[in-house]
Amino acid sequence: MSKAQAAQNRDRTIQAAAQLLRERGVDHVSVQDIMAEVGLTHGGFYRQFDSKDALVLEATRHAYTTMAAQMADAEGAQGDHHAAQQAYIRAYLSPTHRDQPGQGCPTAGLVQDVARNGTTDMRQVLADGVTGLARWLDTDDRSGLVTACTMLGALLIARATQGTPLSDQVLEQVSGALTHTP
Repeated sequence: MSKAQAAQNRDRTIQAAAQLLRERGVDHVSVQDIMAEVGLTHGGFYRQFDSKDALVLEATRHAYTTMAAQMADAEGAQGDHHAAQQAYIRAYLSPTHRDQPGQGCPTAGLVQDVARNGTTDMRQVLADGVTGLARWLDTDDRSGLVTACTMLGALLIARATQGTPLSDQVLEQVSGALTHTP
């Protein structure tokens, strides 16, 4: 296998892991699940990564990098920072984001796993991700950390109550409160 192919396989593995980990959680995704997702054998995993924990760390970093790119894209599409913040909050607190955890916020997908069993490195990656989001969401009238934590809590409750009227109410009301729209 060429170095280019090995690098491509590594990237595909990281992307697949990032999605599966957000969908199912660390304890419910095996190395075999991840490798099957990208069509590779379990044996090839250890040529790319030292351990599952090493992949989880890489995949989480990748997910936060993707999230940062989405924030930058929102800013580019909206033309100004405040409008981008508002658009991002509405997208974050949407049924689409609630219903697609594998494509969503890494904090929402992994916070419980990290709280229970996270390594020092994973805790730092999560802290850095939340801090980055909070800085980007900071406004003159409200702390970005308050906004980020409110968004995260609302998303977690909406996901936990999916299929009930409360789920949509949480998304609509918290989004409205944070964006100052009814």
